[in-house]
Amino acid sequence: MHDKKYEIGVVISTVSLVQQFKKIAKEQGRNIHTSYKGLDEAIDNGKKMETDGVEVIISRRGTAHMLRENLSIPVLSLPQASIDIVKSLKKASKLGNKIVLTSFRNKIAGVEILEELLAIEIIQSLYEDIASMENAILFAKSQGGDVAVGGGLTMRVAEKFSLKSVEFETHEQNLYETFENAISVAQANREEQKKAYHYRCIIDATTEGVIAVDNDGRINTINKAARKFLGIQSHEIISQPISQHVNSKPVLQVLNSKRPVWNKIEKINGEPFVFNYLPVEMNKEIIGGVWTIKDITNVMKAENAVRRSLSKGLTAKYCIEDLIHESAVMRDIVNRSRQFAKTDSTILIMGATGTGKEILAQSIHNLSGRAGNPFVSVHCGALPEQLLESELFGYEEGAFTGSKKGGNPGRFEIAHKGTIFLDEIDTTPPSVQTRLLRVLQEQEVMRLGADRKIPIDVRIVAAASKDLGLSVQEGRFREDLFFRLNVLRIFLPPLKNRMEDIPGLLDHFIRKLSNKHGLDPIVLSHSYIQKLMEYSWPGNVRQLRNFVERLVLNCNLRCSTDTLDELYEELIQYPPQNQNVLPALNVEPLKGQIKAKMVDQESLIIKKALFNAKFSKTKAARDLGISRATLYRKLKKAAIQD
Repeated sequence: MHDKKYEIGVVISTVSLVQQFKKIAKEQGRNIHTSYKGLDEAIDNGKKMETDGVEVIISRRGTAHMLRENLSIPVLSLPQASIDIVKSLKKASKLGNKIVLTSFRNKIAGVEILEELLAIEIIQSLYEDIASMENAILFAKSQGGDVAVGGGLTMRVAEKFSLKSVEFETHEQNLYETFENAISVAQANREEQKKAYHYRCIIDATTEGVIAVDNDGRINTINKAARKFLGIQSHEIISQPISQHVNSKPVLQVLNSKRPVWNKIEKINGEPFVFNYLPVEMNKEIIGGVWTIKDITNVMKAENAVRRSLSKGLTAKYCIEDLIHESAVMRDIVNRSRQFAKTDSTILIMGATGTGKEILAQSIHNLSGRAGNPFVSVHCGALPEQLLESELFGYEEGAFTGSKKGGNPGRFEIAHKGTIFLDEIDTTPPSVQTRLLRVLQEQEVMRLGADRKIPIDVRIVAAASKDLGLSVQEGRFREDLFFRLNVLRIFLPPLKNRMEDIPGLLDHFIRKLSNKHGLDPIVLSHSYIQKLMEYSWPGNVRQLRNFVERLVLNCNLRCSTDTLDELYEELIQYPPQNQNVLPALNVEPLKGQIKAKMVDQESLIIKKALFNAKFSKTKAARDLGISRATLYRKLKKAAIQD
């Protein structure tokens, strides 16, 4: 852009001045466009110069003012030095004593002194265009004016009315300085145009609509996306009121609020958009504002991209084939898992520690239509209450001491479109159970410290190592949450109840662990395998896997019958603890299994709650964690009278 020569225009009615500027331009190797017009006659020529690429125009005072009102390019005015006025008046005094001094719109100050010094009388004639100049000079002549002093137009009008005239003198140095100033202005203007072009490219590159308005709601800037959203075809809308292009009253009311507005959803032409508005303040005064408009579709795409980025690496690595089995009960579990995976319903997996609940959860995820999306696992029993809440639901910046700047998304947000596995859900505290129930009901999550809900699409798989029905009876787990979770249920039996699976598991773990450690697989005798099948395996499949790893490593160091017997003795010396594990239930719905127990005890629990609440049904219902309507229904069912 700097290599291109500057295009300078000269619009002056005085022929001699135009010729002098041509001489200066030639000396400096500059391009120059010229016009001998003045005042309102010069406007059309000025517009043509602008169209032809002229970057700055030089003109006399009156003409310069008119060109500025009609053109967008800079217009410089020739300086009118006092010494030049004195010289011109002195020259005119030789032609007459009553001098007509023309001036654009305003009188020249201090002429009284010149009258006294030069012993002349000065009639100041003001004009705004050629017609008013003619009237002014004609009137001055009627008042006895002898000679007119002014620019080229003044001389031409004076000649028309048979009046002598003298042209304003302009020192040659002033012409050179004005020309240099014009080059400087053209250079600065190019830089501004370059910045403006970059700015235009930047705001047009964004997919968000951007509109800047002044304090009267008139458009200062609008980008391509905003024009598209608003259905505006014309580019010539700068300075137009925004109300001409937006008919949504709630959107326009934002302008009058004079305060920031964030994430406001409104419709334009029937389509929903997300609006933000930020007032522009200067010197503690609002001078306008900036709108941004987001297409809701793009917002959702961006949100999904962020969630995918956050969930990177949160994948399910196990598949259904990793559940090694030969037993009929496990075969039935695998078949039902394949069927359950086809739905989006919540699944409750129950089984003692080490039975493979997470492997089954990951397998169901990989069999489902959500397999390409995140699998997020949360061990509810491993985190304290406050940390568990922030981990599950996320938090906003400043929600608590030590919270991360900018906040943090919770596991439910990260699992969007995928599966969340809530392990050891029976250990969750009451406050977390309440929030979990709300998430399951509404499919929305609210971060800690936030005031808005975030919609989510998550499939929930929960797991418990203890009987959730008993936890409900004992008052440690919400009944309504239990029934929300207990839609589809799978019970993983302990290893001692499926001993026929042990040979296959032994073979699988021996090959896998030998390969992991770069060792040759060992071969166990039938009698040794039989001994292992007679052990109760209180730690279930996890304990079996760890024992096999000991076998693989020790037998590759010193493989003998003594080594195997020694390891077996160490195994059986571990006392099977009286763990509070689930019994070997059949596969009928859990609700049916606990129904008989609950019916017998429910009326006693309700009576006790009523007694403790001094027979206030509202307080009793709150203590029981149920609604008043549910309490009345249960009272009626149990035939408990007032």
